[in-house]
Amino acid sequence: MHTNPFLVVANWKMNPLTIREAERLIRNFEAGIEKIGKNDFLKKVELVICPPFPYLGRINKSKFFRLGSQNIHFEPRGAFTGEVSIRMVEDAGAKFTIIGHSERRINFGETDTQVNLKLKAALQSSLCPIICVGESFEERKNGETTQVIAKQIKKALEKVSILSLPRIVVAYEPIWAISTSKNASCEVDNANDIMGIMILIKKIISEIYQKDVASRVRIIYGGSVNPGNVSDLLEINSLSGVLVGGASLSAFDFLPILKKAYEREVK
Repeated sequence: MHTNPFLVVANWKMNPLTIREAERLIRNFEAGIEKIGKNDFLKKVELVICPPFPYLGRINKSKFFRLGSQNIHFEPRGAFTGEVSIRMVEDAGAKFTIIGHSERRINFGETDTQVNLKLKAALQSSLCPIICVGESFEERKNGETTQVIAKQIKKALEKVSILSLPRIVVAYEPIWAISTSKNASCEVDNANDIMGIMILIKKIISEIYQKDVASRVRIIYGGSVNPGNVSDLLEINSLSGVLVGGASLSAFDFLPILKKAYEREVK
């Protein structure tokens, strides 16, 4: 049995297309969760759903999950067309926020400096920040995984107080595994498997602060997590959770993940 609830974050990205579809999906999740662990589920699994911004304030509150934002701006307000402030997502009910997702970095040019600014802004609010880090296929192929992740984490945590660490979640999401059938645990190269990266992340945090604080940061994995590979991922004892993309858009795929996460915690 583990001390903290297992964190499952559903990143819906730019899906589904209507609020009606989103509400139907939520109802299916709730019905399935009722069968998994009844009232005990909430003690074992912390579920966070990150829908598109227009749905944040329209999805009915549920005892089974918390809402999260897929992104935030580090400024509180101003002339930032197309952006959303922390206060806005808080007012819409968000308790978590994803920061620095690889799709934000790649498609919208989000930098390590911006990730740092967003993290510090989130820590001044009520939001729990989920920082995404990970290497591309080319970086992995060139043996640059350690350098890339070290740079991302060190920059993200620049001038962040040690007292804030328990609120921070780090999501390792190897870019080469996102939206594919691959995941790091299936690779032959043990130097870059999930456990190795988790150790690396804790080592980097220990170097920035001190040894005994690294364990306070929850580390989760995101990279094509699905019903077929989640059992292997859950065998990693020190893994604090998973970040789920495409599989969280279907009750057929997502409920088995929640069920296995719950079963892991009751062992």
